[in-house]
Amino acid sequence: MANKNISKSFKFESFDMLQRLFIERKHSNSTMRFIIKLNGKLDIDQFKKTVQLAIEKFPLISCNYYEYFYSSCWKFQEYPIEDFVWIVENKTNNDDEMIMNYFFKDLDKENGPHIRFVIIQSPEHDSLCISINHMLCDATDFKNFIYMFCDMYSTPENASNYPEMGDRGLMQLFWPLSFKEQFNILRSKENSPNENIHLNLKGDPNRPFLETRTLSQEIFNKLKTYSKAKGVTLNDLFFTAMMRTFYSIFHQTVSILCDINLRKYIKENKTKGFTNMLTTINCNIGEELGDTFEETLNKVTQCLSKEKNDINCTRGLYLTELVMILLPYRWGKQLIDATYTPYPLEITNLGIIDKSKINFKNVQASSALLTGSTKYAPSFELSISSFDNIITFCINFYGTPDDQKIINEVLDNYIKELTSII
Repeated sequence: MANKNISKSFKFESFDMLQRLFIERKHSNSTMRFIIKLNGKLDIDQFKKTVQLAIEKFPLISCNYYEYFYSSCWKFQEYPIEDFVWIVENKTNNDDEMIMNYFFKDLDKENGPHIRFVIIQSPEHDSLCISINHMLCDATDFKNFIYMFCDMYSTPENASNYPEMGDRGLMQLFWPLSFKEQFNILRSKENSPNENIHLNLKGDPNRPFLETRTLSQEIFNKLKTYSKAKGVTLNDLFFTAMMRTFYSIFHQTVSILCDINLRKYIKENKTKGFTNMLTTINCNIGEELGDTFEETLNKVTQCLSKEKNDINCTRGLYLTELVMILLPYRWGKQLIDATYTPYPLEITNLGIIDKSKINFKNVQASSALLTGSTKYAPSFELSISSFDNIITFCINFYGTPDDQKIINEVLDNYIKELTSII
């Protein structure tokens, strides 16, 4: 798969380093996955050609990373197409079983490549399981990458509409700010969780599992109607339901981390290259839960509205970026590693998967699911995505059968709380 036009070296960004730390510290496997079921058959030759076009647009998927004392970088590496595209015949006619056989086959992050397309071929249709290294991008740009891939598969000449990979760094967020704004971010106080409370999960690094709950279009529409009537977001509802679920477990309120897309602070709301551009805020409603769902909702809405509209939530990322700029790479990484402590309760809303953009020429998606990274004990992360007005809640975890039972109970109680308002 030779391509002489691709640069051979790329900058290793501070967020790439953070995701690398998550892998090293066994916080998560830093792999996101897309499952797409199709209503027809893919053209395998065209698919492989599109992979080559995608490498030209996002060469990091065909790179390996190198860490030195003073610096780090991505270096382009040639891989055979078979390393990117796995073709599997579905002999059982059970799509879900075949998909899950490959869902947890991890990427070789030490040697690359950093994306894998598994095409599961059934007699009348195909399915896709796509895995990508979270070091390369977040869920927003994973979706954007897939949209680009589908467009180039359907109309190869459209490849010229997509620029070569641009700036992936966090400073595209901070440089446009005035000195005063930057100074205010640095001197602001972080709203950190008060206590490190976590579920009683033992963990098993050799036993990954995925648990999901799906709400129908009818129920999803009722939740939308409720949120609109109350003047709140769907995310407010999701956090409220989890806050009340955790209260029934811990018998006290807890902090829950919320992922925030920082592209809203960037010109045109998009980065110059596929990357990670997100941070977390802390949803802490105080000691009182409230007697009803609506009372808890009011507290959650006030808390999240205040936090997510304050650019000071980027303080941790800005400090990380400055450390990595000012210190040799190894020292900077060691300092971040020594001071960063992941909080074990988190919700990440991966957003809407645009059905109109998930098609391969005349072959359309009948269903699609995007999931976050698989967590190690004691970390718990609920990821949320929707496709065609159907919403799915997912938990990926390395755990024991008892852990799986606990997580299933949490999900069941969560859905009861969420649907209690309709």
